Amino acid sequence: MAGEGLRAGALRGALVVVAVLLLFGAGLWTVSRIGPAPAGPGTEPGPEAGVVDEEDPLAVTVVPPRVPPGTESVRVAAACAEPPERTTAQSAAFMDSVAFARAPSGTAMYADAELDPELPPGRYHVFALCGTRFGSAELEIEGRKGPEPKRTATTRITLTPARPGDWRDHPDGERLGAEFGPGWIVFRVQVTHEVRVPADDPDVAALRAGAAGYDPSTFVSDRLGSFSVRAPRSILSLGYAAPVVRTDSGAREAVITYTGLDYGAVDPRESSSVGVAYDPPGAEGVPRLDSHEIVVLATGWTVAGVSGPPPLAQEAHLLRLDGGDRPARVAFIRDGRTGPMAYFLNEDQDMAAYLEGTDPEDQGIEQVERTPGLLGMEPGTFLERAWMAALVAGLVAAVLLLLVTLARALGRPWWRRRRNWVLAVMAGGGYGWYLLAGGADLPAFLLVAGLPALALLSALRAAGGRSDLPRAGAAVAAALAGLVLGAWPLAASFGGGPAAGVLAVAAGAAGVTAAVPRLRRLFPPAGLVLLGAGAMLAGMAAVAGHAPPSLMWLALMVVGWDALVFGWATEASHRWSAGSAARWVAAATVVCGAQVYVVMEPDARSTWTSPTPEDLFVVAETVAFMSMPLLALAMLVVRVRRLGGSADGLTEPAAFHTAVLLLLLTRAQASDPVAGIMILLVWAGVVVLLPAPRAELLRAVPPEEHRRLVRDLIRRRSARAALTALLRQPGEGDDFEQRRQALERAGDEHEGPLDSDLALTTLAGRTPWQNALASLGVGAALSLPFSVVRISESLQGLQAGPQEVAAAALALLSLPALSMVSGYFYPRVRGTTPVAKCLAFFLAALLVELPTYVYTLVRTSIAQDGWVVPPTADGALVGVLVAAGNIAVVSIGLGLWWEWRLTWLAGEPWGRIRDVRTLRALAAPLAAVAIAAATTAATAMVNNVIAPLPSGPPAAEATSTPTRTP
Repeated sequence: MAGEGLRAGALRGALVVVAVLLLFGAGLWTVSRIGPAPAGPGTEPGPEAGVVDEEDPLAVTVVPPRVPPGTESVRVAAACAEPPERTTAQSAAFMDSVAFARAPSGTAMYADAELDPELPPGRYHVFALCGTRFGSAELEIEGRKGPEPKRTATTRITLTPARPGDWRDHPDGERLGAEFGPGWIVFRVQVTHEVRVPADDPDVAALRAGAAGYDPSTFVSDRLGSFSVRAPRSILSLGYAAPVVRTDSGAREAVITYTGLDYGAVDPRESSSVGVAYDPPGAEGVPRLDSHEIVVLATGWTVAGVSGPPPLAQEAHLLRLDGGDRPARVAFIRDGRTGPMAYFLNEDQDMAAYLEGTDPEDQGIEQVERTPGLLGMEPGTFLERAWMAALVAGLVAAVLLLLVTLARALGRPWWRRRRNWVLAVMAGGGYGWYLLAGGADLPAFLLVAGLPALALLSALRAAGGRSDLPRAGAAVAAALAGLVLGAWPLAASFGGGPAAGVLAVAAGAAGVTAAVPRLRRLFPPAGLVLLGAGAMLAGMAAVAGHAPPSLMWLALMVVGWDALVFGWATEASHRWSAGSAARWVAAATVVCGAQVYVVMEPDARSTWTSPTPEDLFVVAETVAFMSMPLLALAMLVVRVRRLGGSADGLTEPAAFHTAVLLLLLTRAQASDPVAGIMILLVWAGVVVLLPAPRAELLRAVPPEEHRRLVRDLIRRRSARAALTALLRQPGEGDDFEQRRQALERAGDEHEGPLDSDLALTTLAGRTPWQNALASLGVGAALSLPFSVVRISESLQGLQAGPQEVAAAALALLSLPALSMVSGYFYPRVRGTTPVAKCLAFFLAALLVELPTYVYTLVRTSIAQDGWVVPPTADGALVGVLVAAGNIAVVSIGLGLWWEWRLTWLAGEPWGRIRDVRTLRALAAPLAAVAIAAATTAATAMVNNVIAPLPSGPPAAEATSTPTRTP
């Protein structure tokens, strides 16, 4: 028997070795069918010759590059592996558009382009685009004789007074709503570049192809240099119209004209000047000019100063310069006037002050940025420095508080598992690198690749043999990853159809092992086999020098995200159900996809099915630094839901610190300098709301006991009310004393281990999670009207952008989140009655909500923003009262709702607890109605009382440096 077992084992081992060898050989054969990537023209063969970087320019070849007149066609080749429909080429020499086909190698495209038989001799440029890569080549028609015309340019700059309506000639003139204000002298600067180049110059071909139609300024500055106008007041900055190309039939020279306009203004009551600055071109790969002359003409203005190369000629209203490789600056002053100019010419305040004999602080005609102090304080003062120190200390304390709360929210059992140490190190290192070093690409890919594997491993360990679901989920993830990895080399070798068939057969075989009960134990090995085969094929193709497509990486990220959601959701919820896991994966994938869709903006170079490497970086960073933290936070909430299924959730430290973490994160806005102080105030509000728990209130109270406690509370309250009425009546004697003592006993005695006076502070037969959901719904409904008004005010003020809306949502959700936390820990909330607890909730909400609201009002008041109308002092005060009134309405309404709910759960009418016939019992409801009415009236009658949504720190204020007066 032992010998037979050994023989069977040896046979199985031999079969496995043969299968691996066959698979390896099939992989080699598959990879060998992928054609090598072609090298560009002029490159030497070598080990890297077959590798094409997607960032390199497209290698375009015209065969033959020189042809005689009358040639019918030439062949255009491009070293690119994109599909033929994504490859295009154009040239003035082509009769029509060209159709590309794939070369036999599979990684190059070619097309036969028909030439115009009437083409004159000269050079013609061919532009080609393959996927996201652009390249060009030259085609020369023989027959040209004589020297090439030189590339020369003449720039004429004219400074003249502007006439009414002149600014409509500016490219952006129609956007200016009205004439400039009276009392200012408006001037016009026209910059005209006349460039003479050969008729077959690359710039001529580029302009004819529309290169400068959308952004002429960049095209001009790359070739002729950057020109700018400096003035005390700018109306319309220098803008260029579409260039004009002039050439004649048979001419060997073309003339390109660029025309730009600038409008500015000066105050005649001040001594000021106007400057024109020239910076030479610095773009690489652009043909240089043989000569460039700059001519400056001024009408009504005097050439008062010049820096840079020595002028070729200079007069009062004329200046000629050599536009070479040195920057130049020219300053003008109105005829017969004076003004500062030394700072503009030299850009040195001390030197300008020495030359002009003035104070260095008075130098400059440019607009400079002055950053105001915090909250409008004067920079450098003691108050501003003290406030800055408080902000820094608060931020450090808030960061430490967040880290400690997060560590305690994970819980001691989580930290005892050593497998979670790797997760903590990886997540802490990745996010720490991202926050401190600023690099996001490498940590993003490490997190996207590593966390899914750790999640599956942790789910397998957490199941502990209770369920096979984690093992099946890991097998599905491995199989999908293997199919994605193998799809690329198979499609590149055999085409899309055969590759799809092979993958379908492999997926079907794995599916059969998962569907048939007798073969189900083979499903995990089948998934590993698919993963190994796919990894082997992809690795062989990569070693052979073939770059995987971006779509493969995107598909792997999708598989990894689904595996991460599956692992975390099953472990956090302990629901070993395939349906529950599938719902979590579907919902989380939709949310992550929405985030990626908002952040990622494919341009003309890419699509969702063929993303560029830059798009992959964006997707990885979005998943790693947006989706994964949100998923982790959601999983903490899922675990709180599991812990909140019984009364033990009230005393569970992990549940308590998770709730605190949720509230702290509603104020963790990284762009706000006071986020640290706001976080500390939220923590103080939690301390006010949830004191040390009382043991008698933390036990489970069944519905029958809750009903008995409420009825006993009603009995005791009735006895106390009768005793109060008896004591108010004059009486004496034994009968009076007996009645008094009986009522006192009836009011003091209670049945059971729990005092019935605390009947309205228990779980009332419900779980903490059920109470949390109910309280969340009521809190959201009560705070919804004020939140809607606040959002509408911000949107009308154009203050909410995509990023600001996310931060503002956290601020608007803080009050419902606080309601949810108070509902979850309702027995622990300070107070012994629902109305007393609502007072504690009100104080905590003031600490959580009101400081942020007041800070937003203050920041709006000091912001220098033309879109925002700052509120007056009275309006701000009313706004604060309105916010406090909204908090009061939510607090009182929540307390009354809890009172009604607890009596309803006991099967008793609410009127037996709160008698509507007495004024004292109606105090709380009437107060809530009065505050709500006052809040609504104040909101409708006073403008700008609703603080806008938080949208980051105030922007820097731009102010002009004072000019020197005569």
